[in-house]
Amino acid sequence: MVDATRTAVRGALAWALVGVMAAALSGCFMIPLVDGRSPFDDPFGSSKSDIEKAIPPIQAALDASGADDGGLWRVVAEEGSDNCEGACQLRVEVSIEPADESGTTSIVSEDVLRTVLVTAVPVAEQHHVDLSVVPGYADAGYGRSADLSSAVEALFGDHVSTKDFTAFTDESYRDAEVRANTRERSNVLQAMGLG
Repeated sequence: MVDATRTAVRGALAWALVGVMAAALSGCFMIPLVDGRSPFDDPFGSSKSDIEKAIPPIQAALDASGADDGGLWRVVAEEGSDNCEGACQLRVEVSIEPADESGTTSIVSEDVLRTVLVTAVPVAEQHHVDLSVVPGYADAGYGRSADLSSAVEALFGDHVSTKDFTAFTDESYRDAEVRANTRERSNVLQAMGLG
């Protein structure tokens, strides 16, 4: 009788534990789904509304900063993400695009990249969203492109990865990016050597 009771109690506890785990896991998958993100996204990462709230102040700061270098560049803040079968690891992505559509490639100066980072990183920190700076194109298609690689290399070298930021270049593809981990970290500009 005692063994049967123990077995029944153990069975009930096991099923209760399974139920709790199932609820927790489904919650982890449901939080991003409700926000329109991939179910595999970090449930505690930035939501679409977090990003939407952060973009206007970042764009306003960029517009006031002179980062366009006298109209040579369009500096545009928008939603960015990794490809995880939908929106995943959402962040604000700042694209530096040539304002002039003639030609093929335009090289972004170190000063323009520095201005963009010094302007946008503190605002991203205030809004607790991650930020990336990437090269863009002169039009919606693949017109004239920006080359960010020499500016990234001048500021950070060809590859650096820390808990505060990541910067890399791939000159063979004229590809470069700077990612600031500003959602959970502060003083990222200082970590970059720019503050």
